Amino acid sequence: MIRSSGLSDKVCFVAAPLTARTGVYKSSRELVTEARAQGLEWSLVLGVSARASGQAPSDDPPWIQETTVEPSGMNGVARLAAELQASSVVANSDVVVSLLPQTDMALGRTNLDWVAYLRGLPWPAAGESSLARRTVWRFLERRALRRANDVWATTELLRSQAQIGRKIRIVPAGLQSVARQWDGSGERDKIVWAARYDTDKNPELFLEAMRGLPLRGVMYGSGPLEAELRAAAPDNVEVAGWTNAASLWDGALAYVGTSHREAFGRSAVEASMAGIPVVLADTFGSASLLVTDAALRGQLVLPTADPARWSTTLTQLANDASFRSRVSDHVAENGAALTVGHSVQAAAAALRDR
Repeated sequence: MIRSSGLSDKVCFVAAPLTARTGVYKSSRELVTEARAQGLEWSLVLGVSARASGQAPSDDPPWIQETTVEPSGMNGVARLAAELQASSVVANSDVVVSLLPQTDMALGRTNLDWVAYLRGLPWPAAGESSLARRTVWRFLERRALRRANDVWATTELLRSQAQIGRKIRIVPAGLQSVARQWDGSGERDKIVWAARYDTDKNPELFLEAMRGLPLRGVMYGSGPLEAELRAAAPDNVEVAGWTNAASLWDGALAYVGTSHREAFGRSAVEASMAGIPVVLADTFGSASLLVTDAALRGQLVLPTADPARWSTTLTQLANDASFRSRVSDHVAENGAALTVGHSVQAAAAALRDR
């Protein structure tokens, strides 16, 4: 395998195949755009399914290349490996950084100098697919990761979950800064849940935590459980579908993140930057970054098996102005450090240190 010098001036990030223009699609664009603003010669190759909603921006710069790539098992991985080796953007780079497991597997078939950047657990968790599929996927991904010249993860939680038998370097993710919107003063009653309506996001926990509270819950998102959630929601919870990102935190008392697993937690970081208190499952990767005070952690970072504790914390946020302001200040300060600018600097340092 070819390995470049530690300087790696030209870096190409690759994410393929993507089935939606959210998540990695959005964060990778932000990362490379910020790197360019900092004077770094970084580029981005996105392979997006034709079934994904939306479309590529019409004014994409030449250093962002978006093509159509469909998820199609190991045959698709082999085709992706060939396409990457033939790509002029990849060929003109000193090092390639993979952002998805399928890209890891494709790059593992090449002689390119590449880094795997884990943004989430790179194989399905129990309950998300059959045991046979999970076993095969994990074997193939672990084999690919052993061939990478370096492996990064966004959080300590993700690093501990991956357990791939080699060193994993922490390179935190980051977001574009969100202006602070609230300091905890004044009374509010709106509790926001924002995620895909699917099993891994554990939306049922939010329904149980809100049931019977004198508060108003709003669930923003879309997904296969939408009809089921509408039928099960108590009177004080609205299953609202997606909303404009600019209005997501308007009037919010708190953001609640209930996922069974969340490698980072973009919505939690955005809420924190805005000064909105967060109540998170202890499976959120960003929880340890946003809630660093031990006493607050016991109230804001909770196990998913005890809805009553979630109800208690939400009630305290609604009724205790001093607690609410303390939490708002705490998460806003910690969230402010999780910007895409800091993430670019951490990634650049990791590339230099390889």
